[in-house]
Amino acid sequence: MSEDFGEDTFPDEETHPAGPEHSHGEPAAELVYDSAIEFFVELLAPSYVRDVNEGAELAWCPEWYKHPEALIRMEAIWRAWEHLRLEPALGVSTWFLNHADPHMRVLMDKEGPFKKCAYDGHKPPRAPGLAALPHTEPETGIFG
Repeated sequence: MSEDFGEDTFPDEETHPAGPEHSHGEPAAELVYDSAIEFFVELLAPSYVRDVNEGAELAWCPEWYKHPEALIRMEAIWRAWEHLRLEPALGVSTWFLNHADPHMRVLMDKEGPFKKCAYDGHKPPRAPGLAALPHTEPETGIFG
């Protein structure tokens, strides 16, 4: 296969405009949160008040962003929220039912991505009573 890219290789700008636009030619909505981390800290963690870890039915790790599955699921939850928040009638409900709750059930499952934390010295502390999901701020530079 040739590495030569002719001008016919790329889409016509009139049918595929460059820049941050939706497929309908409308400007993309500005994001509320700059990252999945910010989204978690400011919106999701305070929204999911659960008893987690030792003795609880649910698992969570305050350094969740160090677990690849957790990080990609949180990214998906955040991006879905950013999109669905703009739907006036059922956006937030759709987000909870079809995105947040299914992903969070997997993430907090005792057999989920945080199961190994208890075995590798990366054991998350138990929060006394019900509280927002624990979170430890990532080291500077970990995300770029």
